[in-house]
Amino acid sequence: MSRLRRLAPTSMRARATLAATVLFAVALTIAAAALVAVLRSTMTDNVDTTLALRATDIAGLLAVGADPASVAIVDEEDSFVQVVVGDEVVASSVNVAGEGPIVDLLPGEVVTERGGPLDGAFRVIETRVETPTGPARVIVGNALEDVVRTVEVTLLTLALGMPVLLLLAGAMTWIVVGRSLRSVEAIRAEVAEIGASGLHRRVPTPPGDDEIVRLAGTMNDMLDRIESGTMRQRRFVSDASHELRTPIATIRHELEVALAHSADTDWALIAGEVLDEDLRMQRLVDDLLWLARHDSEGPRLRATLVDLDEVVLLQLRRQPPRPGVSIDAKGVSAGQVRGRADDLTRVVQNLLDNAIRHASGHVVVGVRSEGGAVQFHVDDDGPGVDPELRASIFERFTRSDEARDRDHGGAGLGLSIVAEIVDEHGGAVTVGESPLGGARFTVDLPDARRD
Repeated sequence: MSRLRRLAPTSMRARATLAATVLFAVALTIAAAALVAVLRSTMTDNVDTTLALRATDIAGLLAVGADPASVAIVDEEDSFVQVVVGDEVVASSVNVAGEGPIVDLLPGEVVTERGGPLDGAFRVIETRVETPTGPARVIVGNALEDVVRTVEVTLLTLALGMPVLLLLAGAMTWIVVGRSLRSVEAIRAEVAEIGASGLHRRVPTPPGDDEIVRLAGTMNDMLDRIESGTMRQRRFVSDASHELRTPIATIRHELEVALAHSADTDWALIAGEVLDEDLRMQRLVDDLLWLARHDSEGPRLRATLVDLDEVVLLQLRRQPPRPGVSIDAKGVSAGQVRGRADDLTRVVQNLLDNAIRHASGHVVVGVRSEGGAVQFHVDDDGPGVDPELRASIFERFTRSDEARDRDHGGAGLGLSIVAEIVDEHGGAVTVGESPLGGARFTVDLPDARRD
């Protein structure tokens, strides 16, 4: 088996041509065999019909009293006739004159014989008739030479023509498959040359609407996704590096200044500032790790029933207070959704952090069920979000100008995480104007009670 595998052609074009040629050869062989069999059977049936008609004619003449000698067939090389009364041949054609009965058959029986008065095989039939002088047997035979010759000529023609047909079929298959695979080879060659710096390139799309055209379209769609993912990853790495360098540089600057003036340094103040930057960096690293796991593993939604109002109230209790900012949670009512509790907790936590950082003094939180959806909203009385930025604020590392202040400590990842989690849960998150004058972030999720 392994030896046969080594001998098999490795080119798809060669394999397709070989397979098509073999199948065509098998089909031609079967068709040729059927043709020869049908031809032989048809011509033999024609001979049998001729014998039967001739025997019937002679028997009819004998039945009305004709002289047997007068109905004998003369000068026929490929056929003969015998009229037998008892065991004696009373009349015959010239080519079987003087011979005894050729065969002894049942009435109407037709058989193939060899030797005797004719060269080669011949068909013979026997008919019995009652004459005025008594019963008689009429034996009529005909050579199968024409049948044999016709079959031999047909076989010779097929033997000469089949290889030509096979060569034509193989050549046509080779050409057609080669033209089809030429486009595939062009696609392969282009893909082989595309590297990390050439993701803008695309494979050639041949004309038409066949499988290869669809393959080229699929390859180009895949390259679009790879290019988009690569660019997004590069931007992500660049932005993450920038965001991580900021707290590190701040900590280093604070410590270098403090060490340079260690006698006059308020180390408690320095420790507090370093701790703030460390917490900022920890939040950023946590967000980066979440996004990395999400991008590598994809959606991890294992739906369970989650009481969103309990999640909100729990996060409010855990939320570290900010001096001068009050939180109103009177609008939190029952709301049950289906999803992951830890991801929904992150949504609530990120929106609360965002509102508290930007609020001037007041934050309002609400949860309600309405119209088959559970709505969670957070209002603040801060500067709000510029309408031109509302469409892009949920993208990674996107922040408003106000949010870029170091005092706010945001890295532009919290809202993008919120948007991705909400989308996985079949919901939507929007931002608009708050009745308090700042921003209102609204999350709509499917109500689990409508299932």
